[in-house]
Amino acid sequence: MYDTEMKLNHRIVQFVDAQLHELLDTESVSEPCPQMGDCAMHEAMMSILTQYLSGLKAINCLLNKGYVAQTRGIFQTLGDDYEDIIFLSLPSQNGQMTPLHHEYLKSVAGEEYHGCYSPVSRCEIRNMIKQAKSINHNVFQLYPKKQALQVLRPHGGKPCSAEVAIDLHRHFAYKAILLAVLTAKVAGNLDVMGACLNFRAHLEMTDPHTVRFDLPGIPQPHTERPAQRYAAIR
Repeated sequence: MYDTEMKLNHRIVQFVDAQLHELLDTESVSEPCPQMGDCAMHEAMMSILTQYLSGLKAINCLLNKGYVAQTRGIFQTLGDDYEDIIFLSLPSQNGQMTPLHHEYLKSVAGEEYHGCYSPVSRCEIRNMIKQAKSINHNVFQLYPKKQALQVLRPHGGKPCSAEVAIDLHRHFAYKAILLAVLTAKVAGNLDVMGACLNFRAHLEMTDPHTVRFDLPGIPQPHTERPAQRYAAIR
């Protein structure tokens, strides 16, 4: 049953992994970047996308062994990686590097902050994405990660839902296609970009459920007596 439910997830991850290798292969033979900032941006995006795919594969291993609750931390990292790649892609779309982008690239290059963490806060990254007019916000949605990850917490002594984790994994796998599109665009690789867009369109036609993740009902904190809660449901 597990293999059947994860079949589409595997297919998506394998596809994006192949496109990432295409980007890595063409990167070594591409002409030097006219601006060092462009090179740093591309390298950072490639590194994050590689990490993102590694996270998807790690979650797959954990789910295969039944360690559902242990996936929460990796899902959190995937959400941050997703935002980071969108954030880094913005200058290529509007032609403008911001001080926040310069600070981010300094940190990942190990300059000044020794690469320990990004001096750019998660709130700053999310706000810049929300305000960007150069991206399709219906496609590159920022969803409430805290709520999405909350559904993986055990509630009332009941174990986490493997079905929810598999659905969330599929959602992040689909997001990997979008991240590959942005990375290919910054790299100037139209072949990879076109392949990803075609694959995305195929998924939307054959399995519309893949393109969005509907949060299941999240249990609320027990601040009222059980009898009152059941009465409200009726």
